Amino acid sequence: MAITPHDSTGTGPARPSLAVVLARVAECRDALATVHECVSLTGRDEVEELLTEIGRLLLMGEAAEVAIASDAMTRGLPGTGAVALTPTDWVAAVSPRHTARTASTVVKVAEAVAPATVTRTAGPLAAGQPGEALGVAVLTGQASVAAATLAHAEMRRLTPDLQPDAVSTVWGVYADYACGGDPREIRRIRPELYARFGRPDRLDDRDERARAHRAFSTGTPDPVDGLTEYRLRLDPAAAAIVEAALDPLTKPVPGPDGEADTRSYVTRRADGLLDLVSRAVRAGDTVPAQPGTQLSVIVKLTDLQAAAGTGGGQASGCGKAIGGVDAGRYLALATTRTLSCGADISPIVVDEAGNPVLIGRTKRLFTRAQIRALHVRDGGCSYPRCSKPAGWTDAHHLKHWIDGGPTDLANAALLCSYHHHIVHTRRLAGHLTTKPPPGREKDCVATENGVDTDDGGAHPTRVRVEWDLTPGSYDHALPAHLTH
Repeated sequence: MAITPHDSTGTGPARPSLAVVLARVAECRDALATVHECVSLTGRDEVEELLTEIGRLLLMGEAAEVAIASDAMTRGLPGTGAVALTPTDWVAAVSPRHTARTASTVVKVAEAVAPATVTRTAGPLAAGQPGEALGVAVLTGQASVAAATLAHAEMRRLTPDLQPDAVSTVWGVYADYACGGDPREIRRIRPELYARFGRPDRLDDRDERARAHRAFSTGTPDPVDGLTEYRLRLDPAAAAIVEAALDPLTKPVPGPDGEADTRSYVTRRADGLLDLVSRAVRAGDTVPAQPGTQLSVIVKLTDLQAAAGTGGGQASGCGKAIGGVDAGRYLALATTRTLSCGADISPIVVDEAGNPVLIGRTKRLFTRAQIRALHVRDGGCSYPRCSKPAGWTDAHHLKHWIDGGPTDLANAALLCSYHHHIVHTRRLAGHLTTKPPPGREKDCVATENGVDTDDGGAHPTRVRVEWDLTPGSYDHALPAHLTH
């Protein structure tokens, strides 16, 4: 018999009493107890419908557990019994399906969705409360407790780095993904949300922190199988370089008779790394014949105009989705600028909806002849008091290529990897000069048009790179460069 309670005024349905709810739950339980007796006698459509409804029922059962636990904690019920219990122990003791471990997930979600529980009890849902959307997804049976637990954990990791006005939007995104229930998708979305809604200063700080913690361990040999294990941790820019360099070397290679490559993917990656190292060793101090990386960098127009945000890149020719470096990595725009000096980069500028508005030509790198000339002119890293030789340096655009700087010797300087990073992150300006370094004035004689006018003999005055080590000096000098 169907039970339809009404409110005291008789004008409409009222909330069912707890006794009515208990009776209906008992009916559901009894019905489920007979499923094994009748399911084999039904057709495919009925079986699929039954499975769908049971899935919905189980989600609502989890929603009910969360609502009960949230209310019990609000009223302090776990601690009022003969033996005071924690909420987790109370749920485990009362529910026959839970242990302390599984009960803890229910309690965590109940704590996270408490505002939604209160709102559902009091009336219409209030907008804008942190976690409101996720709480509603759980309490309406759209998201499982497991998916909500993972989404909540991911959101807690992300919140400190988000722009304040984007927090509610990101909560809504996680609620939608929790309703999907796929843990891989819930984990996968965090880098993209971080790139789209993260605070620009935190994005730069993240890359700096990651760079400081990159590491490559000494190999640990295993005497049994003869293999040596290494551990490698890389920041986003370094990972982009490694992945872009390895990608063309990891494709399957047919055998001499056309047979398929039997190597696994990870084995091909290991072989590709050995190939890269072998090439570098054979090259010695010679000028590299090809750029260090080949990347497509996707940058939003608004980020480019504001000189903030991130550039998402993908290894050239990999066919990955727009917006990620191979496995979905994102780079701060400052990191993208650094890569543009020594990488073959094709910029793709998109609008807020992700529609391409400009597809730039591949960057023209310094030629081999230009780099040889820089080796002769600068002799090594041009940063003050750095002793790295020329073979350990990259060619840097004094006026950045992304700002319209030309690729010629008058706009070039050699920098080692460390100081190249420093110059970009601190936004340092450099320019060519024939003036002697500070403290060396007495060692030089007056010149005219670059030639010594002393009767002791003529010799050319050396051109050198002078750096302004004041943080932000590049940005102060840039308007003059642009006007020029």
